[in-house]
Amino acid sequence: MGRRSRCRRLQQQQRPEGAEDGAEGSGKRGEAGWEGGYPEIVKENKLFEHYYQELKIVPEGEWDQFMDALREPLPATLRITGYKSHAKEILHCLKNKYFKELEDLEVDGQKVEVPQPLSWYPEELAWHTNLSRKILRKSPQLEKFHQFLVSETESGNISRQEAVSMIPPLLLNVQPHHKRGLLLRMMWTTSAATCSSIKPRG
Repeated sequence: MGRRSRCRRLQQQQRPEGAEDGAEGSGKRGEAGWEGGYPEIVKENKLFEHYYQELKIVPEGEWDQFMDALREPLPATLRITGYKSHAKEILHCLKNKYFKELEDLEVDGQKVEVPQPLSWYPEELAWHTNLSRKILRKSPQLEKFHQFLVSETESGNISRQEAVSMIPPLLLNVQPHHKRGLLLRMMWTTSAATCSSIKPRG
């Protein structure tokens, strides 16, 4: 299938008729990622604050600024997955259709940042933007882009993933001849060690 016909087909994909947010059969996994289907998070934790105040790693007078920085939402990031030729088709659609439509666009008085590739991720297969899931869900101007992301996420062609989670696979440099069981154990050990190192005690 040619690139143009593939791109046209992807653009025409819509949600199943009659599907509603949170309804069964509407693809909860994809919509939870792009629709913002989670409850509002209260970014307060007294034990967390007490732990880091006791460590005294934040200079006096900068605590409020430190907490405000922690509460800032992370940029929305996505990673294009799948076989190389298929991933290139998805990338072509994003760059030459959807990203171009975001240029000079404002939503609720906020200028939409055209997604930019993560400079350290190979072949422009990972991108970040200031578009929040709430804006994607509510803005009529972004409806087609939003539906594309939901559809491709449900199909496994796009993964909404924090940038920091993309680093371990790159560092592992997985090759076809590597043993699968050993690789999985290494990834599990790395994840467990990371979690334990950032979890406040007490």
